[in-house]
This record gives sequence, structure tokens and C-alpha cells, in this order.
Amino acid sequence: MPLSAPLRLLALALTLSVPAAAMAVEYDCKVTRKVNADTVYAPEHLQRWQFSVGIAESQDRSSLSRCSFATSANKVTCDRYEVDRVAYDQNVKIKKFYVFRSQFDVQLFADLSFVENNGRGDIAFGQCRIVSP
Repeated sequence: MPLSAPLRLLALALTLSVPAAAMAVEYDCKVTRKVNADTVYAPEHLQRWQFSVGIAESQDRSSLSRCSFATSANKVTCDRYEVDRVAYDQNVKIKKFYVFRSQFDVQLFADLSFVENNGRGDIAFGQCRIVSP
């Protein structure tokens, strides 16, 4: 059964304030807006390619996944990256996940919105939902 909005916010506040070592949590983050220096992706493009980001934190590590529809597989596929650093900004309550090798990062805000910098010039925005614990 899905959590109510107040319970989701409470769960997120607890998740963002508790070190990852204390619990495991996963987020599914749907891209609702995507831009680069030359383009604002059309809603039809976002719908067709089904861009999303996955965030997984566990006791000893975190990972990020970039997902989109792959025509060759005729389904959504994901590339998974081990996170090199997780930083929490206490002042604005943002958790930041960094993958250094690919210059990829995701910022997760207290209202479960996110910003993804894919390291190749695209910036994506959207909303996450907690899929576990």
C-alpha cells in the first residue's frame, strides 16, 4: 500500500538525515523535464524514451542507474554506476551523489524532486518515489 504524502515526507526526512550505513533505501526517479545547451526535450520525446534515474543506498555503498527505452531490446534498460561520494547539505537538506569517472551526479531534495547532471551536457529534472525499504 502506498504511503500517504505526510508519511512519505517523514520517511524522506528520516532517510536524508540518517547516514546510509544505518539503513538501505531505493528511489525510482522519473524524468519530467530534460534540457541541454541547444534543446528542451519535447514531452513526446520524454514519453517515448522513458528516461529515469535509480538511486540505491545500502549499508556500505550507493549506486545510481540511468535508464531509458532501448529500441534494440524493446524495453527500458539501465546502466548502473557505483557512487564515489555522497554528500549531505544540512542547510538546504539536499543529498548529493557523485560518480567521478563519468562526471555524473544526482541531487535529491527533501520533497523528493531531483536534478541529474549526466556529465555529457544534459540536465534532467523530475520526481522520485521511495520504492524500498
